[in-house]
Amino acid sequence: MEKNFSFLVFLEGVPGAVEKEQEHFRKLFIGGLSSETTEESLRNYYKQWGKLISCEIIRDHASKRSRGFGFVTFSSMAEVDAAMAARPHSIDGKTVAPKRAVPREESGQPGVFLTVKMLFVGGIKDTEEHHLRDYFEKYGKIDAIEIVTDRESGRKRGFGFVTFDDYDPVDKIVLQKNHTINGHHAEVRKAFSRPKMEQDLDMDRQEDLYGESEHICLVPDLRMLSCITLILCILKNICIPGINPTLS
Repeated sequence: MEKNFSFLVFLEGVPGAVEKEQEHFRKLFIGGLSSETTEESLRNYYKQWGKLISCEIIRDHASKRSRGFGFVTFSSMAEVDAAMAARPHSIDGKTVAPKRAVPREESGQPGVFLTVKMLFVGGIKDTEEHHLRDYFEKYGKIDAIEIVTDRESGRKRGFGFVTFDDYDPVDKIVLQKNHTINGHHAEVRKAFSRPKMEQDLDMDRQEDLYGESEHICLVPDLRMLSCITLILCILKNICIPGINPTLS
């Protein structure tokens, strides 16, 4: 019997060094804004966590009405960390959805609304669970760690998954890109179940909020994943954001 497997993967980022205080590290996307919220009220709310360099609400070109989201840029990444640690955020009586922003030049594919708590970590040959815990626990509370092994031989496959109790640690880790764990340069990507992927892609199709903005929240890339890794992820019903192959 012929079986068709299809799955979607959105890989975050592209290789390359990034300056610690580059603008997108200091910038937050703020979704779910009230139609009553202005640049002034947005600024007044977020300035409690630090100095704001810029504050913008994205508006419709024709009507000038708010499209329900905007951006705030702080003077340092530490201020962004402080703001994200103080969630939930409520502005003008409405709870909003802040996320770390990613530069437009790293965008272009569906999936901009995905928020996940599971992180794929590749390139970690001979790495134990405690290595992952020791490295990633500085980003947030870890709920689970799994290093994937071959079912027959028990050998480590060189990749695993780290699940946090919140989505922000995953966003921050992926945004930073460069991570060295147990002497290995690790590949980090978002990972999530197929139902989560399909749900958020439906939302993406219905609400194209980012069309005119400078930053969005996901970056596709097709590199650096082996066929074995992909097949194992299919069997585990886990998606790793950026590839959309069909296996038959």
